[in-house]
This record gives sequence, C-alpha cells and structure tokens, in this order.
Amino acid sequence: MIDLNIGGACPRRALTYALARALICPSGPLDAPLPKGGLGLVAVNGNLQDGIAMVADIAAKAGRTWLMANFADDHTNICSGIVQLRPTVLGVEVTTVHPFLLEDGAPMTLISSCAKRAFAFDAQGQITDVPPPVPLHASRGADRGWGELRRRMKASAKGANFWPWESWEIRVA
Repeated sequence: MIDLNIGGACPRRALTYALARALICPSGPLDAPLPKGGLGLVAVNGNLQDGIAMVADIAAKAGRTWLMANFADDHTNICSGIVQLRPTVLGVEVTTVHPFLLEDGAPMTLISSCAKRAFAFDAQGQITDVPPPVPLHASRGADRGWGELRRRMKASAKGANFWPWESWEIRVA
C-alpha cells in the first residue's frame, strides 16, 4: 500500500500520466508525447481481481503490455499496488511491480514484488526483460522509484481542481 497523496489533486490521473513518461521518456519534458501502440496504463478503483480480469482481456486483445494501478475507491489516495499485465503466447502474465531507480538520475525500470525480475521500456513503449537488481539494492531502489514517481506526479498536477493533461481512469464496481 502506497500513499500517493499529492496535495489534493487526483492521484489516479497523475499516476497514469507520470508513470508512463518516467518509464518511456525519463529525460523528456513532463508533457512529452507518448508513442502509439506501446505501453498501456490505467488506474482502477474497486476489486483488484475484477480489475485484473478486465485489463488482462484488454492486454490480450491489444497484444500490448498494460500497467494497472489499483485503488479501493474514488476517495482514497492509497494505491494497493501496480500490476503488470503482459501478453505471452500462452495468455497474459500478471506480475505485481514497483517503480525502481538504482540511483538518483538513473532510468526508471520496474521490479517484481519478489525482486527476482525487472523490466524496462524503450522509446516506443515496448517492454524488455532486464537483469534484476542485486537484492541488497531492491528495497532502497523501490523507495527511490516511488519517490521519483510522486515528485513527477506533483509536478504534473496544476492544483487540486484542474488537470491539464490527457489521462484515463477505469472504475470497477
């Protein structure tokens, strides 16, 4: 559970906006355009299993990786986690992941919750497996990753009632 309170602005929109750009174009501007057909990212409110089933179907049909951030309801700032849904020849692989920075200024990647797998995205938003971090660095790197994501989210938000960027949310009852 991660508190993504960014001072009153909706964390769901800020998360979907900032995380994609942190992974695909980490040194680009906050409003950098994203490639079409690459990574999909969505924030879902409601039951995690229902959200996984829905987004896994989308990932399988679209043939692209999706990241799904889950929140319990419309009002909480607490993200229960990020799930990566990656199409494979056998179906859709579901992995709980965390943003990861080996050190400040390094490119953001994702690590699995067990820290035995890691993933990076290229400029077209395509996923690749990369070597996982040394176990000693996993926890601190995930903390740095969440910290950088919060920083980007706050920088993207323009106050509590105005969101200037395109983003999407899906609500699961």
